[in-house]
Amino acid sequence: MSRDRLKRAHADLLQVLWCPYDHEPDWKPATAVFWRSAASVVDVLATPPEPYEANYSGYVPEPCLLAPEEITEYPDSLDLSPELRQTVGDWSRWRAAGVDVDGSYAEYPAEFYDGNLADAPGWKVGGWPPWGRTDPYRRYCAVCDAQMVPLLTIASFE
Repeated sequence: MSRDRLKRAHADLLQVLWCPYDHEPDWKPATAVFWRSAASVVDVLATPPEPYEANYSGYVPEPCLLAPEEITEYPDSLDLSPELRQTVGDWSRWRAAGVDVDGSYAEYPAEFYDGNLADAPGWKVGGWPPWGRTDPYRRYCAVCDAQMVPLLTIASFE
């Protein structure tokens, strides 16, 4: 077992840091992830330091109360098989199931599925990735080539 993997195996704390500036190639904040042992954290700051400047005020988190909740979410329609994608895109099936859906979704029923039933908004641990305006882009480990799965989603808003 590698030294890094051994350290993670004994960690019970995930620390995520990011820079409040946009960075190439995606023009988003650069991030760094550290697995640590909570017992090793001895000097906890009462007030976290704030950057003197940021590209966007949303890049600086505001203090808030963490209220975790367990939810069930479903994959985005882009993550579904072609058969299931066709099923959620069939307006007549939604109507036949008796779903009280606003008629504005009649032309694009998959948008109802994606916007109301699929991946949950906001910050989350695990779950399905929220896809933007592009098709899903799978990520693979640079070392072993295994497909990576989302660990943490830090959303701009909820």
